[in-house]
Amino acid sequence: MVLKSQLTNHRVDLPDCTIFYQQSRLESSSIPILFLHGWGISTEPYQEVLQLLAQHHSIIAPDLPSFARSNYSELIPDYVSYSKLLVSFLEVLDIQQFHLVGHSLGGGIAITLSTLVPEKVTSVILVDSTGIPGPSIPEMIPRRAIEMTAQMFLPRTRLKFVDIPLVFSYNLLFNTGNVIQGLLISLYEDISNLLPKIQAPCLLLWSEKDLTTPLSNAQEMAALIPNSKLITVEEGLHEWGLWYPEKFTSLILDFIAINSIAALDG
Repeated sequence: MVLKSQLTNHRVDLPDCTIFYQQSRLESSSIPILFLHGWGISTEPYQEVLQLLAQHHSIIAPDLPSFARSNYSELIPDYVSYSKLLVSFLEVLDIQQFHLVGHSLGGGIAITLSTLVPEKVTSVILVDSTGIPGPSIPEMIPRRAIEMTAQMFLPRTRLKFVDIPLVFSYNLLFNTGNVIQGLLISLYEDISNLLPKIQAPCLLLWSEKDLTTPLSNAQEMAALIPNSKLITVEEGLHEWGLWYPEKFTSLILDFIAINSIAALDG
């Protein structure tokens, strides 16, 4: 029987932005995981992932600025702007060290954030991350259509018919500018120059079948990031972690456990 974790809802009011986040109890002896979600959605579709992680580790999971419950009226032009807002958020929470997990657009932000405050980042996990320019929008549309169709045949009915459509529709309606801008950032902004600057141990988790950020992107990243490791999975597609949360969280927790011990020994 799986025990229910203690994730609670909170908000931080910055001068120009309100960031909503979920948090499990922060243990003084535990370095928390900062979990950054993917493009167009929020933390909501990741609830099973976050619940599983929070049973074993301290979690901080914000809705990215301008998405869902995190209000921000300005257009966010690039990864570094997202990252600077998150630095301010972490300063308010007085988080001195954290493990960093980023999926898709959240991965591109994680890359940037890890180079802005390298002294605070204990480990980095990039999950089917953006950061290397991908296909054009006309090329991407049929790829996403294939992935979305394939996901219709996967389990977790609520995830595919309720959680993802509801939050994406909300963002598209109320946060249209940054939904579009976030897509452009994901597809076209090249931050490969930052990859050699990542100082923390880095794990890349990737689906072999990802059509959105193909495996070749992961291989290129792994070649550029010092002290990095690439693990591929056969399951799913770009959002495989949502559909296979047990495997996803197990891989994350194993890597973090190793680097938590190393950080304490250091």
